[in-house]
Amino acid sequence: MACTLLLCLAAVSAFAQLGALSACDYEPPESRIYDLGVQGSFNWYDGPYADDRNRSMSATLISEYTSLFSSPSSGWAVDGRAEVRRDGVAWGADLVGSGSLSMFFNEDLFGVGAVGFDASTDTGYELDVTAGIGQGRFRDVTPLAQATEIQNTLLDLGELLAPIGNITLLELAQILGEVGPSNEDKVVRLSQQLVNTELVLGDELGVRALLAIEDVLNSNDTRLCGYDVQARLGVSARFLPEFSLASTGIVSGRYAVVPTPVSRFRASGEAKVRLAHPEEVSLIAEASYSHRLPDGWTGRLDYRIALDREWTAPDTTTLSHTLFASLNLQVFDSAGLSLVGSAQHKTGDEELTFSLSVYLEAEIF
Repeated sequence: MACTLLLCLAAVSAFAQLGALSACDYEPPESRIYDLGVQGSFNWYDGPYADDRNRSMSATLISEYTSLFSSPSSGWAVDGRAEVRRDGVAWGADLVGSGSLSMFFNEDLFGVGAVGFDASTDTGYELDVTAGIGQGRFRDVTPLAQATEIQNTLLDLGELLAPIGNITLLELAQILGEVGPSNEDKVVRLSQQLVNTELVLGDELGVRALLAIEDVLNSNDTRLCGYDVQARLGVSARFLPEFSLASTGIVSGRYAVVPTPVSRFRASGEAKVRLAHPEEVSLIAEASYSHRLPDGWTGRLDYRIALDREWTAPDTTTLSHTLFASLNLQVFDSAGLSLVGSAQHKTGDEELTFSLSVYLEAEIF
């Protein structure tokens, strides 16, 4: 009898786990994402010598932009990163970006045209124009992730007597995903929806619960789920330091998942080869994981590997590894401070290069 009871409990537990709704189960009819962020650092030092031999100044300004649109029939994506830096008397700048337009043949198969560019004061300027096919798509699952986070937070605060269930979670996600209403309006509608579940202590949510909901809405964390793989052919033009034009093949893949309502994982890779000279290859792969912590803190870990085999310069192969770790404190709704540490090694280095910086960050939208 005891064994039968244990089996029943195990079956109920397994069914509950299978029935649990994860953020990546959310499938909006359309996904629209626009993110623009800026971060900068500045350092000035004047030594004890009268001739200013130790005077130095360094500064860095970084801007990152991401936008994505996905519908049943079409989609597009634009990504860009610009960095301007000064170290002593030397200035440097990098500009990397890409844009793509996709037309879907069915649920996941699509044709794609893409443009990519890489401009640097160190390596020159390169432009890719390619077209091909791909499979997969991305979805903005932020509304359901926020709804689940609101539920979990209110449970921790004791404002909810029990989990609200999948149907109510989806109803909250629908409110959170609406474009137009202000966050204040959404808080009112969310609180009323929660009260209607009859799982709230009293006839209305307390002040702590309302503030917790506002914090979730102001977090500005975009969560994506999905994947895509692409194979494209086209041309690659290098304008500096000398002009060259070559037919190019590109294979790329991207993946994103939301392990928990307060974390996200993303990975991507791209391989480029000059078809007339297959020994000339460029390979870049990177992965990042971020987790939002209590009291406005967020931890993030990034890894990037890049292989350049005769792509930038003849008879030269360069392999680099870079590891970033950052801790961000959200000071205001759209501004924060970040402590960023990195370790890097590339071909020819005698040892690892370490750096530690403090950045002021701002989310424009």
